[in-house]
Amino acid sequence: MKYFTLIGNHDFISRESTGPGAAMTIFNEYKEKIDSVYIFASPGEYKTMSEKISRKMKSFSEKENLNINIIDLDIESPVDFDLVYKAMLDESRTVIENDKLSEEEIIINITSGTPTMCTCWVLLAQSNLIPNAKLIQSFEAKFQHKYGKSCQVVDFNIDDFPDIKSPDKVKRELNRVSKENKILKSEKKVIETDSQMPGLIGNSKQMRAIKDQIIRMIDTKTHVLILGERGTGKEVIAKSIWNTHRKEIDKKLVAYDCGGITPTLIESELFGHIKGAFTGADGDKVGLIETNNEKMIFLDEIGNIPRANQNVFMRLLQSGDIRRVGSNDVKKLNVQIIAATNKDINDEEIFASDLKDRFQETITIPPLRERKEDIPILAEFFLKRSHKNVSFAKSVYVELIKYPWAGNVRELQNWVGRMCRYFDNEQVEWDDIPENYRPDSPSLSDEEIYYPEFPFNYNEYIDQLRLRAIEEAKGNASKADRLLKLKEGTMKQWRHQRKNRSE
Repeated sequence: MKYFTLIGNHDFISRESTGPGAAMTIFNEYKEKIDSVYIFASPGEYKTMSEKISRKMKSFSEKENLNINIIDLDIESPVDFDLVYKAMLDESRTVIENDKLSEEEIIINITSGTPTMCTCWVLLAQSNLIPNAKLIQSFEAKFQHKYGKSCQVVDFNIDDFPDIKSPDKVKRELNRVSKENKILKSEKKVIETDSQMPGLIGNSKQMRAIKDQIIRMIDTKTHVLILGERGTGKEVIAKSIWNTHRKEIDKKLVAYDCGGITPTLIESELFGHIKGAFTGADGDKVGLIETNNEKMIFLDEIGNIPRANQNVFMRLLQSGDIRRVGSNDVKKLNVQIIAATNKDINDEEIFASDLKDRFQETITIPPLRERKEDIPILAEFFLKRSHKNVSFAKSVYVELIKYPWAGNVRELQNWVGRMCRYFDNEQVEWDDIPENYRPDSPSLSDEEIYYPEFPFNYNEYIDQLRLRAIEEAKGNASKADRLLKLKEGTMKQWRHQRKNRSE
């Protein structure tokens, strides 16, 4: 027999402090038959209480090898029906599948936990989503003499009680929940980021690695190079780095877009110049770097710094030394540089060959198409930030994860903004969105396009898409590149690498 239970405030000791609470009362009644216990614990103090009760159960058990499992319920509120139901359904189904309990006898404690939680147990058992389950109710000590027992089975043989055991209904519910869990499991963790990086949104493996890398930089004055396509959020990364250093740097992050000025003037803008250094230099000028000594400076699009002038920039990174244009005087500064580019850092026509080596840390931001599990999280974040009562139905998220998002996070943000201007105070289904407001659909025409399971193996997912593209292109690698909107030659190189791996 398997025992499912939640843990409430009065489960270790009853409300009246006269004996054990509901969870222990039911366990004591069935302890001769129970060989496994599954304690579903919500966060905080209930986790600690669950551990105490599990030890008590082992001491009272008739079984030498009693198996006790504490299952974490990832819920923010124990009275939010939507959150509680989804969490309890998800975790109980996982337990049943992993431990092969579909043919086992299961008893469920419906006394412990909030009324919302108890209601969810009833729904899950009566609909057979938890198969072969018996619902057990316990009685407080003051009522036990009335019933002559400490607990009883609740069978709901009640006139007019709704029939929710329809196999068709169960099948539809299982399919719906399975699809939601596979495609949108990460949605439950909307905006789950480190408090030190509130703007860094995403729960993918790649984004977690970036957060860890930033955390490791705390208390270091490290020059950082950020690489990524346009719209991936390079400035957000820079602000996150600055935010982790706020104890040392109280001033605002200084940001400068190197792509916003004529390349020939960048050296003067960054490092200053003296009078007469060039035509139009009518007086001395202090550059951006010198003006903001002792601060953190974010230089975006450093690929716009002419290659011939990059030696000056590299000297700053290496030794902290600068010279104003036209001057022989060296000044030593103490600044932390965060630089970013969307260009290929290994392209020697744009960058000096050893520029990358002057940075102690390099952060590479993956494009959004390579971390599709973050799309629902980001979309939800932008929706909430709009301060409008607009929400997306699951059908919208299913479509959004198909789109390649060439403009990355910025494109997604702008699209969500358009939706918030178009809709108001409603939940939006995909069919509600006009054709001209929808992101372009994938070039692949097959309706059975492969959808990832979250969390998913990214390499496997990409391989599946590329194989479908090759099929659609009838083996033509260049055509497959165009179908997937990839750089020419990508698919040819991928096929070669795949062949080598198989050999």
